[in-house]
Amino acid sequence: MIKALSLSISLLSFALLAQNKILIENVTIISPHLQAPKIQMNVLISDGRITEITDKDVISYDLKINGLGKFLTPGLMDSHAHVSSIPGMGFGVEPVAIKNPKLVKAYFEQQPRSFLYYGVTQILDPNPGVSFDYFTSAPHHPDYFRCEVLTSKNTFPYVEKTDALSRSMFTYLIDESAEATAVNSVESLVGKIANSGASCIKIYFEDGYGNASQWQTFSTNTLKRIKIAAEKFNLLIVAHANALDMQQLALAADVDVIAHGMWNWGQYNREKDIPKEISNTLDIMINNKVGYMPTQRVIAGLGEVMLPAIVNSPEFLSITPKSLIDWYKTTEAQWFKEELRIGFDGMPDQSISAAFLYGRIGKGNKVIQYLRSSNLPILLASDFPGSPSFANQPGLTTYQEMKAMVTAGLSLEEVLAAATINNAKQFRIDKDYGTVEVGKIANLLLLESNPLDAIESWDSIETIILHGSPIARENLVVNK
Repeated sequence: MIKALSLSISLLSFALLAQNKILIENVTIISPHLQAPKIQMNVLISDGRITEITDKDVISYDLKINGLGKFLTPGLMDSHAHVSSIPGMGFGVEPVAIKNPKLVKAYFEQQPRSFLYYGVTQILDPNPGVSFDYFTSAPHHPDYFRCEVLTSKNTFPYVEKTDALSRSMFTYLIDESAEATAVNSVESLVGKIANSGASCIKIYFEDGYGNASQWQTFSTNTLKRIKIAAEKFNLLIVAHANALDMQQLALAADVDVIAHGMWNWGQYNREKDIPKEISNTLDIMINNKVGYMPTQRVIAGLGEVMLPAIVNSPEFLSITPKSLIDWYKTTEAQWFKEELRIGFDGMPDQSISAAFLYGRIGKGNKVIQYLRSSNLPILLASDFPGSPSFANQPGLTTYQEMKAMVTAGLSLEEVLAAATINNAKQFRIDKDYGTVEVGKIANLLLLESNPLDAIESWDSIETIILHGSPIARENLVVNK
């Protein structure tokens, strides 16, 4: 019997460890289902699940981790992350990625490890693209769940794509006029999505960026058909909608989750406080118990990419391949910044940054505060990378989203719930995830600091436990 487990254990041995009995001894448990932390507890893991939690001595085990002075939490779930997208390049099928295959390969090899580095043990990908097999085939990766996108040749995002490779990401193309039995009907495509193993459907309520409205959206009748078919196959509907009018359309379609914060207030964009029409819309969201993803890092990523120092962020060094960091400093990598500049008619980069970081984020925070005051569960969802901005990096963006929740006014207990049980309940996987309880999958984090004392404690991870296999955080660093 081995009495101690070295935290420098080799990655190659993790698969073997999952089959053994692992004891975490004298640890403090932090879990959203507990009224208060439980101190000096012994947690036994067998075959990848938690099998015993007790304050009594456990004498039968194979491996032991000393948890004295440390804190055991559920692993985090980011319910909005795009693993086929490369920061600074967009999705892997888009032209800038096609031109840089070595950089793409290095990124995809590291990406799952970067999420784990920041404690993300479950991911929901609402638009998996065509490259998610890189993620799911990695030796160690967060548990992966996905939606599939329903769109048409006339609606966003398909309508925006101009090349065949980019359009290849969208395989569920609705013919809105098709009868139920037709191949490309709503009913047939929803059935195919269900049979593919997806957990949900994603619909884009997007008629144009900003105040533009050049794209059509699905008809009311099509949305009704999608809802009926989704309920038949027990699929949730996740709505991309970040403006007042688009969120109103999404709520009228009876969606289950709003996948963005309300950053665009339309005619009320100059208002400082939430106007009545917006509060009425949010009240519908509350009454219907619609899941809410603030995704503030989307806006932050747009603002920060305009700051020249962002590419030298020290946090990047642990999770971003150096070859990619070096590329971010090249002229070629500034293409997305150039696109942002065009939309701001010659404004200085600092002013463009401020428009995102202080204007739109401020509106998103006011919405979060309103929903929080009515106890609507908030979901941790970073929408990583959120755009082709290289300011957002895997795992780090999830952690930064948690910090943004605190800035918006959520308590540390509410952030814990948002990152764990709220997501698990919303996506109907709370039988296996979300709390530190007997019977749950042993996706856990061992922290050096109490996450109920400071949000920065989530950056004090010592060990990630994935299906019962301990992974030393230091072994996930890319640039050693």
